Amino acid sequence: MIVAERKPLSEIVASIAGAHKLLVVGCNTCVAVCMAGGEREVAVLSAALRLARRGTQPAIEIVERSVERQCEVEFNQDLAEAISQADLVLSMACGVGVQTLAEQ
Repeated sequence: MIVAERKPLSEIVASIAGAHKLLVVGCNTCVAVCMAGGEREVAVLSAALRLARRGTQPAIEIVERSVERQCEVEFNQDLAEAISQADLVLSMACGVGVQTLAEQ
């Protein structure tokens, strides 16, 4: 069984400090059940990050995407273009999903 918990917002904000274009990618399976990384959580985190970065430089553009399972290579293929256009990718998957996405 996979159990996930989102990192504190302050830690996430600090880790995206220099980004101009951020891609937030959720996973709609295990972490969605934990309410830590599904489509809804991607939207909530993205909104919180926009508020936290409001008025700061550089301005940030946040793109939200979600796939069925980040731990499966074939589900991540649709993300290739969005990843290539982003300065930074923030994955809201389990450890296996994060690793799979990073290896691709």
